[in-house]
Amino acid sequence: MPQTSGTITVTGLSAPVRVVRDRHGVPHIYAQNPSDLFTAQGFVQAQDRLFQMDLWRRASQGRLAEILGANFGDRDTMTRRIQYRGDLAAEWASYGTDAKAIAGAFVRGINAYVSMARERPPEEFAIAGWPPSYWFADDLLNRTDAFVAGRGPALDRIRRERLPDVVAEAVRQVGTPPFFVGSGPPDAATHARDGRTLSAPSPQYLVHLIAPGWNVIGATPPWMPGVVIGHDDRASWDASSLDITSPDVVVDGLDRVPVTPMPDFIRIKGRPRGMTFTRDTTPRGIVIATDREHNRAYVLRWRGFEPGGSLQLRGLTRENDARGVRVEPRAPPPDQSRGATDSGRADDVVVFAHVLGVGGRSRFNVGPVPRPPEEEQTRLVFDRSGWDRSRGINAPGQSGSLASPHYADAAVPWSADQLFELWFSEDAVRANAEATLTLTPRP
Repeated sequence: MPQTSGTITVTGLSAPVRVVRDRHGVPHIYAQNPSDLFTAQGFVQAQDRLFQMDLWRRASQGRLAEILGANFGDRDTMTRRIQYRGDLAAEWASYGTDAKAIAGAFVRGINAYVSMARERPPEEFAIAGWPPSYWFADDLLNRTDAFVAGRGPALDRIRRERLPDVVAEAVRQVGTPPFFVGSGPPDAATHARDGRTLSAPSPQYLVHLIAPGWNVIGATPPWMPGVVIGHDDRASWDASSLDITSPDVVVDGLDRVPVTPMPDFIRIKGRPRGMTFTRDTTPRGIVIATDREHNRAYVLRWRGFEPGGSLQLRGLTRENDARGVRVEPRAPPPDQSRGATDSGRADDVVVFAHVLGVGGRSRFNVGPVPRPPEEEQTRLVFDRSGWDRSRGINAPGQSGSLASPHYADAAVPWSADQLFELWFSEDAVRANAEATLTLTPRP
C-alpha cells in the first residue's frame, strides 16, 4: 500500500505540499504554487493508480504487442496510425499557454513515484511481468481516447453504406482494451446495460487541487492533470460540453490519391525483429484499407489529425474557471439511498473486472454486487448553494492497490445508489481527514 501519511521527499518540488486524504480516499492537495500542485497531483495519482496509468499509456500508444504478444500487432499498428504526427509546438499551443508546463510538472510527479516503484514494484507489475517506466509530457498528447469516444457515427455509416468488413475492422481495432490469457468472470456481470465494461479500478479519479489561482475538485482520468468534470468556488463544468468530432471514411481512387508513406515499427514480445509497417497519408487523411481490384482507397479523415485533438488537455487553461462550456449545477436529489434489489440472477448483479482478474487472480475483481438503477461508475452532483453539500461516487474505489481500504469501499454504496460527500472547504476537509502526507523537496 502506498504511503499516505508522514513525509516523503519528492524530486521536482520547490516547496512542501500537503496531501490530505479524506475518509473516502479522495486526496486534497494544498500547494504553494501551480507547478508544485501538478507535480504533487502526478505523484499522488501514481501512488494510487500507477499500473492502470502504465497500461493506459501502452494501450493508447499502440505498445501492447511488446508486452502481450503478436495477437496485438494489428491492433497496435492501427492505433498508431491515428496519432497526431504534426508540429508539436502548434499542438501544445492549441491547449493554452500553460498546458505544456502543467503537463511537464504532472509527469515529473509521476516519474518521482516511478523511481520509488521501480525499487519495490507494486504487485500488479510483478504479476504482469514488466517494470514501471518513466513518462514524457508528450505521452499525454495521444488521440486514442478521443477517437474511441467519437467513432460510433463512422461505424454506423460504414454499415449503412456497406463498406467492406476490413474497413470496419480497422476502425474498431483502434484502442481495443488489453487482456491477459485466462478466464474472467461472466460477461453478463461485467457490463453495464449499455455495453460498457465495468472496470476495477474506475476509469476516473477524484481529486481536489488547491494553490494560488486554483481551487477545483472533481474527476479526471488518472493519467491526466487537472479536473475534467468538477467545480471551483463559483461554477461547475461537465465533460459533455467538449465537442467530439467523429472520424469519417471516404472512398478515393487509388490512381488519384497522392500517398505519402511514413514508416513505423512496433516491438513484439518473443520476436526480436519486431514488425515494420507504414502509415500512408493523403491530403484527406490516412489510408486504412485498399481495394486494388476496384481501384479504391478507403481514407480515414478526422479532426484529431490536426492540433488540439486531445480531449482532456483542451480544458487546461491558466484560469481555473475556463474549462469548456459551463453547465448549470444540479442540486442533490432528495433520496440518496434508493436500494437495489438482488434477485440472484446473473443479469441482476455486476462485477468490476480488473485486467489481471483472470485465472487464479479473481481477487482483483470486485463483486458481485446488486445491479443499481444508475450504472455510471463515477457520478457527481454539485450543489452551488453550498459546495460542501455536493456529493458523488467513484466505484469501486479510489485506489488501485488491493492493500488499500479504498480499493473496493465504494462498490456497495454505489450498488445501493448512494453518494458520499465531496468536501470542499478547508474546515470540512480537516474535519473529515483520514491521513495527511507531506511531500517535501529533495535538497
